[in-house]
Amino acid sequence: MSIVESLTRRSIGTNRETRIALIVFVACYGAVLFVTPYERNSYAFNNFAVLMTPLAIAAVGTTLVLITGGFDLSVAGTISLSNVIAATTMAKHPDAIPLIMLIVIALGLLIGLVNGLLVVRAGLQSLAVTLGTFIILTGIALVVLPAPGGEVPEFFALALTDPLGPVPIALIVLLLLAGACWAFSTSPIGVAAYAVGADRQAALMSGVRVGMVEIVCYTLAGGLYAAAGLYLTAITASGDPNAGRPFLLTCFAAMALGLVGFRGGSGSAVAAILGAGSLVALPKLLFAAGVEDFWSGALQGSVILIALAIPVITMRLAASRRPRTDVQEGVPA
Repeated sequence: MSIVESLTRRSIGTNRETRIALIVFVACYGAVLFVTPYERNSYAFNNFAVLMTPLAIAAVGTTLVLITGGFDLSVAGTISLSNVIAATTMAKHPDAIPLIMLIVIALGLLIGLVNGLLVVRAGLQSLAVTLGTFIILTGIALVVLPAPGGEVPEFFALALTDPLGPVPIALIVLLLLAGACWAFSTSPIGVAAYAVGADRQAALMSGVRVGMVEIVCYTLAGGLYAAAGLYLTAITASGDPNAGRPFLLTCFAAMALGLVGFRGGSGSAVAAILGAGSLVALPKLLFAAGVEDFWSGALQGSVILIALAIPVITMRLAASRRPRTDVQEGVPA
C-alpha cells in the first residue's frame, strides 16, 4: 500500500483532531453562553460568527500550507494589502465591487503562487520566503494607504455582516468553507498534500507530483488570505495598512486549538475553523469572568497548550492499554 493510500482516511475532515476541536469549541462557547446571558440571542450569535469568519478563512489557508510541511507568514501582509486596496477603491467605484473583489482574490492567488514557486522551484525555505513576502506586502500596503482610513459602500458591509432573515450570512460562509475544506481533503490533491507533509520522499516514490501539490496549496492559501482581507474590510468598513498584523499570531493559535500538526501530514482545515471559533470565544469568557487583561494572554496560551496536549495524552493512554506483543518468550536474561 502506498503512502497516499494509507493517508486517505487521515485526510478526511471528520478525523479525531476535528472531533477534539469540536469538543474544545463547544466547551469554550458553551461557557460563554453560560456565564453571559446577553450572549444568548440571535444578534450576539451573528456578531460572534462575523468576528470568527475572517480568522477562520485565514486559518484554513495557513493550514493548507502546514499540511504539506511548509510554513506561511505572508498571511498578515496579504490581508493588509487586500484590506487597503478594497477600502481605497470600492467607495470610488461602487458599481465595480464584484470586479474589485475578483481582482483582490486574484492578487492573493498570485502572491501565493509566487511563494510556492520560490519555495519549490528556487528551493528556498518557506519561513524565509513568506517572511520576506510579509514585509514587502506590508510596505506596499503603507504606500497604498499610509494611515488608517478609506471606506466601503454600506451595502457591501451589510451584505457580509447582516443576517439573512434569522440565519447569519457569516454562518453560511463558515458552513460553505467547511464543506469546501472537506471536499478538498478527500480529493486526490488533498490526499497528496497530506502524503507530502507526512513523508516527502515516500510521496515522490509513490508517484506524487510533490512540487505541483505544494504550489497549489500555497496558491490557494494566498487566495484565502485575500478573501479574509475582504471580509475584514466589510466588518471594519475601512482600511488599515496594519490590519493583518494580528492574524500573524492568531492564525497559528487557531490552528493550535484545532490540533493542526505543525510538522506536516496531519490536521484538518475544518478543525482549524473550530479553533478560530474557540479563539474568539476565549476573550469573551475571560472578560465575563473578570480576568484582568494582564492575565488574559497567559490564560489563552495555557488553553492552547492544553489543547495540544490532549491528543498526545490520549495516544499514550491508548498505547498503554494495548497488549505488548514485542516480548519474546524463552529468551535468556
